[in-house]
Amino acid sequence: MKTKLLLANWFRPLGWLLTVPGFILGYLVIRNDYKIPGFGLLLRNKASLFLPMFENLTNELALTLVVVGLVCIAFSKQKHEDELTAKIRLNALYWSILINYGWYMLVFLVATINVWLRLPVLQTVIEFVADGLNFLVYNLITPLLIFIARFYYLLYKSRDEYAITPVRFLANKPYRMIGIFSTLALVAAIAVVQITATNDDGTNLIYVLPAAMLLWVFSKEKQEDEYINSIRLDAMQIAVYANYAILLLANVLVYGTGFLFVLILNLVTIPAIFLLVFNYRLYRLRQQGKSGLKLGFL
Repeated sequence: MKTKLLLANWFRPLGWLLTVPGFILGYLVIRNDYKIPGFGLLLRNKASLFLPMFENLTNELALTLVVVGLVCIAFSKQKHEDELTAKIRLNALYWSILINYGWYMLVFLVATINVWLRLPVLQTVIEFVADGLNFLVYNLITPLLIFIARFYYLLYKSRDEYAITPVRFLANKPYRMIGIFSTLALVAAIAVVQITATNDDGTNLIYVLPAAMLLWVFSKEKQEDEYINSIRLDAMQIAVYANYAILLLANVLVYGTGFLFVLILNLVTIPAIFLLVFNYRLYRLRQQGKSGLKLGFL
């Protein structure tokens, strides 16, 4: 299993040079509402509700610096890339997605319970953890932060141990079929509600969708081997790259309440892109196998 989709080694120090000032600027934006004077664009002739006439781009700059920097740190090559490093990357990627979405689903579950119970203690916890809409902003970078922490911890640990515990996937049955059917059912329900309803019920269903998708992502194929693992690694890296490319594009082109929709959509883009790429690659592999089998009979 080899890792193909990596940046050159020199991107790592560049990543740190971007990430550190990005975090400092982001902290100033979130905590002190800091804006670089005159740093922005005149987007419209007059201001309206949620749409200012002049859009200051300080927060967009901070997010860009952090995301680009963390991607450079996370996906730059090591000086010595080998099979063990590839396995570590796969392990760290899956752990980052699992922990990030596990934490998100826990917060969502507590918030849902609080809707019914209205307990002051739960409300205080939710306000502290979620920090308003900032929770959605934090969710943009936590997968990368968890991946980097896990990856370098496992690299350090591998100096003394020459084997790594493989990723533990769910059994093929019944979890894969449950994940597939629940994902498709939720997507269909979201589409129907968005078309027929006038409220935001469809948006609420999106918050549940990641749990169903992760059952699909983390369930085994009928035949799971090293080659399937390499496909998983490539698909997950492509999903992460594509997710942050979409995010950075939206960060430049979408403002106001439109970017809030992007933040909500970001909850499902990594597993969604992974499933598309992974299953397409599996389809291609099976087609090649059928072609080879036919040629064998000629």
